[in-house]
Amino acid sequence: MAELEKYLMGLDAGNTVIKTVLFDLKGNQVAISALDGSSRSPAPGHVERDLNELWTNAQSAIRDCITKAGIAPDQIIGLGCAGHRNGLYLLDTAGEPLLGIQSLDTRAAGLAAELAERNRDALHGICLQKPWPLQTPTLLVWVKRNRPETYAKAATAFLRKDFITYRLTGELVSDLSDMSGCGFTRMPDCLYDAELLGLYRLFDAADILPKL
Repeated sequence: MAELEKYLMGLDAGNTVIKTVLFDLKGNQVAISALDGSSRSPAPGHVERDLNELWTNAQSAIRDCITKAGIAPDQIIGLGCAGHRNGLYLLDTAGEPLLGIQSLDTRAAGLAAELAERNRDALHGICLQKPWPLQTPTLLVWVKRNRPETYAKAATAFLRKDFITYRLTGELVSDLSDMSGCGFTRMPDCLYDAELLGLYRLFDAADILPKL
C-alpha cells in the first residue's frame, strides 16, 4: 500500500482575518481558507478581540482547508503559526482569555510618552526600542495601572498567534523574534531581563511571560 502524501499547514492570525494555507512538501499551495472576525471598541481608542471567537474561527478555517484539499488530518506533519506583533493577550491561571488588545489600539499613547520621557535611553540601551502605544510591555503597564483586577488575574501575557499555538498544542510559548520585536528582551541575547522589566515598572511580570 502506497504511503499517503504529507502536507504542511500555515496559519496566519491577523487583526481581523484568520487564514490557513495547505502546502505539499514541494511548496505547492494545495488549499486555502480565510475567515473574517470582529473587533470591539469598548472605549475611545480601545480595540479588542474576543479570543474565544478567534479560536472558533481558527478551527473553522483549519477544518475548511482540510476539507477543500480532500485529505486526512493526520497527513499534515507540521503547522506554522504567524500573526501580528505587539498588542497584548492575557490568559488566567486556567488558560482562559482575560483580555485581547489588538495592535490597532491607542489607549496607551499617553503612557508610552511618559515611559519614554522617564526611561527612553535606558530602555533603548537594553532592548533597542523606545516605548510606543502598541508595544506589548507598554500595554501591560497600562493594564497594571488601569485594570489592576485584570492584571492580578493574569497568568500569561503573550501575542495573538501564541494563543492559537496554545490552543493547538497546550504550550504557553512565544518566538524569540516576536518577543524581542515587542521590546521584552535584552538584546542581542534575546533573553528576558529583570533590569528591563524594572524600567517598565513590571517587576512582578516575569512569571507571566511565555517560554521563549
